[in-house]
Amino acid sequence: MEFTQQDTKALYQIWMSQKAKMRVTQMEMAKQLNLSQRDFSAMIRGALPLTMTFVSQFCAQMHVDPKLVLPSLRSTDGDATKVVYLKTAMTIDGEIQRAYIEGNQVIVEYAHTVAQL
Repeated sequence: MEFTQQDTKALYQIWMSQKAKMRVTQMEMAKQLNLSQRDFSAMIRGALPLTMTFVSQFCAQMHVDPKLVLPSLRSTDGDATKVVYLKTAMTIDGEIQRAYIEGNQVIVEYAHTVAQL
């Protein structure tokens, strides 16, 4: 899903109105979102494109529902559905041997070395 300039403006307005009320700095928010302060600033100002991950995490931290505040996510009619693309990453404590898909699951088989005592 691509977000619009209106979406960026909406998030910026939320940030500007809520940060003082919540007593949170830009640096603190960036840390909570696992971003650098520079990247957070660039995303909230529109210098970097918004991602669904950022929007979801930011809205959760601001205690707002993204479907209610972002024009692109607001449904104009009750039956409209949108496709949203999400991404998940994980770290494996070992060497990946095989990865495959079964239905809606990603299966990762890996070798983990255990030191004997």
